[in-house]
Amino acid sequence: MSFYAAFGYKTFLKEGDACSTPPSDKTGMTEVKNLTNFALQTTSDSEEVKTYDDSAYGWSANIVTGQSYSVDCTLNIDMLDPGYLLLKKASLEAAQGTTVEWYRESPKTAGDCETGQAIDQVETHAGVAYVTDFSEDIQAGNVAAVSFTLAGLQAFVWTQATTA
Repeated sequence: MSFYAAFGYKTFLKEGDACSTPPSDKTGMTEVKNLTNFALQTTSDSEEVKTYDDSAYGWSANIVTGQSYSVDCTLNIDMLDPGYLLLKKASLEAAQGTTVEWYRESPKTAGDCETGQAIDQVETHAGVAYVTDFSEDIQAGNVAAVSFTLAGLQAFVWTQATTA
């Protein structure tokens, strides 16, 4: 078991295509075992605009014109793990349009520290992505690992944790 799983994080995958939509739950999906890293990163494109009205006094402003995301991942190789096999297949077939639908659950903690209320619904993230930069790192004396990037195809969906 990896530290990622030991802390209660779980990630699930399913093969998809460019027309897939982010999953709303993990039904029918394969859990990826042995993940050690799942680093979700967003990027914003911006455009500088100049304002000349009296309220802005000529100051310029940056306007966000686009956003994207990627997820840098690492897992310890288990050649028979269905999640590893799905990721490798999606990586090899990315140029043919194969994507993965992904769904990540955060751990269900004891509760809200401020109110003491129990967590009813855990935080989740879900999306559709291409598997890119797939790299197997097998060195003598080390645990064999795979690193890859989930390159987001559209906006991911975030569901906030709720209390009972």
